[in-house]
Amino acid sequence: MLLKLLPQNSEDKLIADTINEEAFPECERNSLDDMYVSDTAERIEILGIYDDNAVVGFFIVRKYESIRYLAYFAVSQDKRSAGIGSQALKLLMERYPDAQIVTEFETPDDNCENNAFRLRRRDFYLRNGFYETGWYSFYEDTEFTIACSEPVFDKKGFEQFTAYLSSIVPDHIPKLYRK
Repeated sequence: MLLKLLPQNSEDKLIADTINEEAFPECERNSLDDMYVSDTAERIEILGIYDDNAVVGFFIVRKYESIRYLAYFAVSQDKRSAGIGSQALKLLMERYPDAQIVTEFETPDDNCENNAFRLRRRDFYLRNGFYETGWYSFYEDTEFTIACSEPVFDKKGFEQFTAYLSSIVPDHIPKLYRK
């Protein structure tokens, strides 16, 4: 397995488009084409997850100083629950050894129909080296838990990143709070 940059005009990107469609509900999804043009190549990486030379998933990572914001992570439906996500996340951490990777996942909630899914996703990240930060964000009627790849969350660095992000993408910006 390996990660490599996914060129916008490639056949592999078309496969990633299909994975994107199946992995995210419309209210949470942005097209990959929109993501390519949302920032400079120095600030955003769209990485294909390759297994046996075939795209089986992708990451979209926004880079700002020592923060790497994992905005999107998807694995093809037919490849899930086979360890590919864990392997890919390990490769992502190896790709950015001197940075803190920050991501969000839906906060588990016993009152939600998809709570079992939320618990599985949380447990996946925690099992694969992420830590809950004690910080949350809220958008699209959903609360998200902020997690990071280090035991101590670089809250100041993340706030600087979100300030930058709001200057280029004014909607869907995490606003941190504690419970």
